[in-house]
Amino acid sequence: MYSDFTIKADPDARGIRLAVGATTKTWILSKRIDGKVRSITLGHWPDLPTVFAARDKAKEKMAEMTTRTDAASTGIHTLGDALESHIKRSNASERTKSEYRAQVRNNMADLFRMKIEDITLDHLEEVVMRHKGTATRKHLAQIIRTSFKRAAAVRRCFNVANDLKVDTKTYQPDNSVKFDPDEKWPALDLIEAKRTYNQIIAAAFELMLFTGLRAGNVITLRWEDIDLEAGKLRVARLKNGRLGVFPLADRAIALLKALPQHSEWVFPQHDPAKHIYHPERLSNGKDILRPHDCRRLFTTAARRADLPAYIIDQLRGDVEKGVQGIYDQGSASHRHANAIANQIEMDCGAVPCSNVVQLGSRR
Repeated sequence: MYSDFTIKADPDARGIRLAVGATTKTWILSKRIDGKVRSITLGHWPDLPTVFAARDKAKEKMAEMTTRTDAASTGIHTLGDALESHIKRSNASERTKSEYRAQVRNNMADLFRMKIEDITLDHLEEVVMRHKGTATRKHLAQIIRTSFKRAAAVRRCFNVANDLKVDTKTYQPDNSVKFDPDEKWPALDLIEAKRTYNQIIAAAFELMLFTGLRAGNVITLRWEDIDLEAGKLRVARLKNGRLGVFPLADRAIALLKALPQHSEWVFPQHDPAKHIYHPERLSNGKDILRPHDCRRLFTTAARRADLPAYIIDQLRGDVEKGVQGIYDQGSASHRHANAIANQIEMDCGAVPCSNVVQLGSRR
């Protein structure tokens, strides 16, 4: 037992001892809590250089236990525990939750195994800055902030991640496709090549291309979301949280009618009880088509077809701007969807040359 006559009268110092091991010295507090004697690690020497520092740490620990905000009471010992606590109460999709766990597992496993009280800003910055891509850094920083925010709320501890910054001054998001958009688009050729050995993935890409919907919305479509007679498609929750109902082009309707309906999912796996995963990019060794490129090409085709911005916003499921956008109950129609489809086919070289000349003269 550590002996210091100057603090024997201090009740907060009772039960504190310095345990000396082969390589470390650790301050430990022994207290009777809820009828049981518990040994609580306060910290290591020389991080806590004196018994006075150990006493102050003991006061913090006891305050946490009294308010039930300590690690044992909350179940949040590590940053990983804080993330799981957040996920349990989150309304995010299962895909988003799985992505968070995968990012932690692949890029921040050691950090998320650390105890909350042991993590410093240097630890956070080192983990984030070891990655080159700014987009990746921003995503990892977001996961860290979300986890620490939950820890701070439950444990009532200092949120170290408040000061975590990611330099975005030089960051320019890459919104360009991986081919020359002024030349023939290879999108339909890549989709047709994929169709020879995976019709479901090819059909998902084709629907993304001719609707402009995000991959996450397409792969989770159920047949109950499709009205082939009315030529409409329903998305229960878009990225902005809203419900979306979209008119379908004739080509998209024909595509959906040709698909088998042996599952509740429009795009099922071999196990019909599950939908397909987020598809990988299509490539022929030269040209590349990523899932989000379909949304880029859809928007480009809509503009080339001279459609109004508010129609394009509605077809993309974007939040419309201005008073008219708030009052508009839906002006996008089957005719607009067909106009975009025709433009996509023309840019992909899928219509006769005579039609290309005619359509080109209208631009």
